[in-house]
Amino acid sequence: MTNYALPVNDKDISKAKTFYDLICWGGLLIVLLPVGIANVILGYFMGDSPCTLCWGQRQEMAYIGVVALFMVRYGFKPKYLATMLVMAAVGLYMSFRHYGNHAMRDVGQGFGLDVFGIHTQFWAEIVFWCVVFLFGLAVYLAPRFDALVAEFKGKAFRPMTKFNRVAFGIVTAIIASNCFQALWSTGVPPFWGQGDPVRFSFNPKYVIWSSDSWEGMWSGIDFLGKRNVKDPDFAYKPNAAKLGIEFKHDAADAPVKLTGALSIANIRPIEGVDAKVNTISKINGQYLIGSKYSFWALDESLKPVVSAAYDPWYSANVLDLVAITPYKDDAFILMGSNKSLLRARLNPNGDDVKNWGNFTAGRTQVEHVGGLGRARVGTERAKFSYVHSAASDGRYVYTATVPDNRNKKTFVISKALMSDWMLSGEFVPSADLKEGRTLGELYVTGMVYENGSLFAVSKNHNVLVEIDVAAEKVVNAWSIPAELTDVRGLVKTGDTFEVVDTNRIVTLKK
Repeated sequence: MTNYALPVNDKDISKAKTFYDLICWGGLLIVLLPVGIANVILGYFMGDSPCTLCWGQRQEMAYIGVVALFMVRYGFKPKYLATMLVMAAVGLYMSFRHYGNHAMRDVGQGFGLDVFGIHTQFWAEIVFWCVVFLFGLAVYLAPRFDALVAEFKGKAFRPMTKFNRVAFGIVTAIIASNCFQALWSTGVPPFWGQGDPVRFSFNPKYVIWSSDSWEGMWSGIDFLGKRNVKDPDFAYKPNAAKLGIEFKHDAADAPVKLTGALSIANIRPIEGVDAKVNTISKINGQYLIGSKYSFWALDESLKPVVSAAYDPWYSANVLDLVAITPYKDDAFILMGSNKSLLRARLNPNGDDVKNWGNFTAGRTQVEHVGGLGRARVGTERAKFSYVHSAASDGRYVYTATVPDNRNKKTFVISKALMSDWMLSGEFVPSADLKEGRTLGELYVTGMVYENGSLFAVSKNHNVLVEIDVAAEKVVNAWSIPAELTDVRGLVKTGDTFEVVDTNRIVTLKK
């Protein structure tokens, strides 16, 4: 620990000079290497022209370098260090925002030039983390602070060494060159760069000054951005208001043209389950129903014989249960609304300890299957949508998107291989639609696979559609009686269908 009661000696002054030299090196290198190379080599020689975000990241690096030289000239001051950290934080956000758009692309894909196989926007992330680490290390190893002041020898600023002058000159030249490149290729305000810039050229006929990036800049600002998707509408938690959906139950108003009608053949109440049932399926001749994180196996009298619940936050989080679909042998898939899933089976001799991680109730009646039992289905077109249904054909699992507060037009079917849960295909079904309507108006709450077709029931507009998977087309659409106002889940047996409506199993026939 430094004893500040002792006077500053020559050794302390020498350490202070070394500290300032290190800061000078830091300021020089951050401008010389990333900024200078990007400007001169990548820009003038290789024709790389920065996009709007690239310019922002380059500016932050230049600011950090200049502040470091301010520290060399005017001494170590907390406001200089604070400015460096603020600039590094802004740069980290900008580079994260930039490479986040491209980080998950296929190998070899990216945006702009790459250096040693890494694209420039990721190099920016590395540079800013180096700033935080190296300047933090420099301050940690700094000499006593009063020595940093004493080294001034009573002057208002530090005298410049030859090295300092060279560093200042190089930094000034590089920043001036960047200013020229920015002015030439980007223009004066309100022009501020291109999202997809063309090659840099000294020929003015190839130079584009654009202000297009201002469009929509300040509209729709949202902390979660594209991920601000409201929860789906569940039986136990209606959410139509936040979703901006008005559920209608007259099939005549459906977006798809009808080819037939279903009528109610039977209604049977589910007994012994107080929770509002959100889905139903029939696996190996036994009904399975679910609500939120709980699920039950029913006997022939529709009373629960097995009651269990899973932990939604263990490992891969499985949100609200929206479908139970066959997996392998006697196992089944518990599909969450976020397309994460839990593989399970009924087991009257379940191990309470082994099942502790996956289940919060019924651990002696069920068990997970396959490793941790959990998996995720990653999608592309459906990435920013929830699902409320799933079906399987023995090899693939299928999901269907539901409309939300951000997207009420797109209806996407995704399928993933059940051996590795990797996305195998997606499509937007074609259909015989009414003018100006889309399948995105459907709110599919139940789905089942049979003989190459997906049968999907929609709570909105009360329709049941048949989708030919190979043709990627809706081939049939049946109306459902309007008196059913909350249809969920789907079971198909021959030509009859079964759905859940307010804790009743409703049998529908053609």
